[in-house]
Amino acid sequence: MSFGDSLVSDSWEVANGVSMSILQNPVRTRVHATGKGEHFSVPPHWHIAHDERHVIIKGRIKITQDGVTRIIGPEDGVSFTGRRVVHSIEGFPGEELIIEETSTETELTEQKILLFRSMFHDGILQSPLAIMQVFYYGDSYPVFAFGFRWLEVPVVIILGRWVAPSLGYKLPDSRLRLDPVRFPRDKKD
Repeated sequence: MSFGDSLVSDSWEVANGVSMSILQNPVRTRVHATGKGEHFSVPPHWHIAHDERHVIIKGRIKITQDGVTRIIGPEDGVSFTGRRVVHSIEGFPGEELIIEETSTETELTEQKILLFRSMFHDGILQSPLAIMQVFYYGDSYPVFAFGFRWLEVPVVIILGRWVAPSLGYKLPDSRLRLDPVRFPRDKKD
């Protein structure tokens, strides 16, 4: 399989041995970790405006939701993560993993794809300000140490909405507007 630029290709490399693909009917993202490179890991984060559904096609993950950790595999069906639930996902080193993700609404899944396309575009993961900008438009909030949840939203807003653009950062895909409260669907920027 060849991989391309996350903004234009339907498959791209996320890390050594880990790829992400966009699938249709229904629209969803798929992560494939071969087990021969880096293992798949998503650090703790949460969302205000969307829920997530994860389905394990092959392998297993350790998913932590609001401090409760479970190991799930294909036999467990859909794993649901609601809004405002702090969650992280981790594959197992040396094990092949195929996981798919959707949101509960198709339009939000399409926006989530724009989030992934932007997040994995060249150079974004090397810049904390660029990450905060993608988080701001993509309805994602990192979890800070010591439980300062009240600080997570203002930090993302200040850094992602104001500081990053004032320093010349631009979203890789300007269509990213995941939070329908912040970005009403009938409003055009």
